[in-house]
Amino acid sequence: MNNQKLNTYSTESRARVKGDKRTPPSEFQRLLAKARPALAKPGSLSLKAELEGVIIELRTNSRHQAEFWANNWTQADAAAPPDAWIYSAIGVEGHEPSAYYSPELRSALFVNTEYYGQCKSWALGIAAAILERKANTLSIHGATALYKGKGVVIIAPTGTGKTTQSFQVFMSDHGKICGDDWAYVRFPDPVPDVPSAPLIARQPEKALYMRSESQKEQEWLRAVFDRSLNENVVTRKEECDFVEGDVGCSVTRGRCVFNDGKRWCYYSFGNSRVLVRREDILGPDKVVDEVPINHVVLLRRDDHSPAEVRLTPEEAIGILQKGEYMVLPGAGPKEKWGSIAYEPWYNPYLLEPDNERQAYFYRLMFDRWKVPCTILNTGVEGIQASHERIKAALDGG
Repeated sequence: MNNQKLNTYSTESRARVKGDKRTPPSEFQRLLAKARPALAKPGSLSLKAELEGVIIELRTNSRHQAEFWANNWTQADAAAPPDAWIYSAIGVEGHEPSAYYSPELRSALFVNTEYYGQCKSWALGIAAAILERKANTLSIHGATALYKGKGVVIIAPTGTGKTTQSFQVFMSDHGKICGDDWAYVRFPDPVPDVPSAPLIARQPEKALYMRSESQKEQEWLRAVFDRSLNENVVTRKEECDFVEGDVGCSVTRGRCVFNDGKRWCYYSFGNSRVLVRREDILGPDKVVDEVPINHVVLLRRDDHSPAEVRLTPEEAIGILQKGEYMVLPGAGPKEKWGSIAYEPWYNPYLLEPDNERQAYFYRLMFDRWKVPCTILNTGVEGIQASHERIKAALDGG
């Protein structure tokens, strides 16, 4: 029996809670006043993060969120004035788990929820709103990787495999990981008529906030996850969503890991997460903080579309703006799994979305910079086949 302990934390809300992204300043201040007594208790923390030059301050009495925040972002100078604020208070009596954002105040408030994913995504969304207007920057919800010196940006709705595909590039002989969730692309101002240098995608996070279920496809990741920070990983077989019979697992069609003597399972719950430092996976030499944008890959998952389609700029922008996808387990409320939903630009993090500005940036990328865009269907061929298509695209084949 393995006596090792896992550094995991179980949040009461294990997914995003209902949010109001247009909370009027007066209402926000009223809600914040209600949360302030909890934030004033001993043990509350204030931490500043720097996201592509934007300073965001987190004030929270959740040790879990503070720990993940500190390990996820680059720490800002303590004397740097914040550009935005996030307040996260637990123990607020008489208030259901909720989230609020006031664009005018550039402030977010989380009440009685410690789930880090929503806090992280709103931090990215706040920075995106600031950078889009002040620094000519496009924010992309996507994974970035480098192969033989060429960069790929993989854009897809949650659950269709962007992390899996970026990892395939990462693990190849000539591959490196940049990020698995977000990229900033800063355009020159003024925009040149004929660009002489590629666009660059930068990621703001020190760590990867991954679905821990990815371990079922890569057994060796268990050792990496075992020494990382975890959220909502199942440590009791009774809490597993995928028990089959006495000893079976409906996910792997194999034997339950708990029956093999293991004390936790990384794929017993569809939305358990792990915060893993990029260099802890395959070493610092396999990590980069930015990549040139040489190809954009969109992903979809269905049983009828072609395996690969090369898109015109307008086709790519149309698909991105519509953002149609199927809600997969772990990607939303359980009652919506299997239904069709829409996520413009495949980016649920945008707190102040501007469709015209998004289309403008992508049109520059595809038209002015001539970045090719391909859509792959991960529902009709295996992971390796899609990976080979990405490598061929970067090789120029």
